[in-house]
Amino acid sequence: MNIGELRNRLEIQHYVRLENEVGEEVKLWQLYVKLWAKFETSRVKEQKLEAGKATGSVVHKIVIRYRNDLDSTMRVVYKGKNYNINHVVNDKEQNIETHLFCTLREEGVYNE
Repeated sequence: MNIGELRNRLEIQHYVRLENEVGEEVKLWQLYVKLWAKFETSRVKEQKLEAGKATGSVVHKIVIRYRNDLDSTMRVVYKGKNYNINHVVNDKEQNIETHLFCTLREEGVYNE
């Protein structure tokens, strides 16, 4: 791993359920960790036809130093945009770097 390539600052957030002052359950995204990363567009994943047109989603690969505490229930926030974590991969099982494969989170779509 070339540490100099980790020049993008991002946040990993996790979804928490808290109780507010009146005892109601509140669900919100909370900061889990801030990291330096290499953020790149990996590929376009083709999806089904909608109204005669093929739709696709861009898959982003995010490379960080090895961590074993991240999972697909979390999300990435980078430059004000939210990304769903689809896969977390320990690259080559060497415990050196972790690859996060993410897609841009659609506005107005609620994902727990």
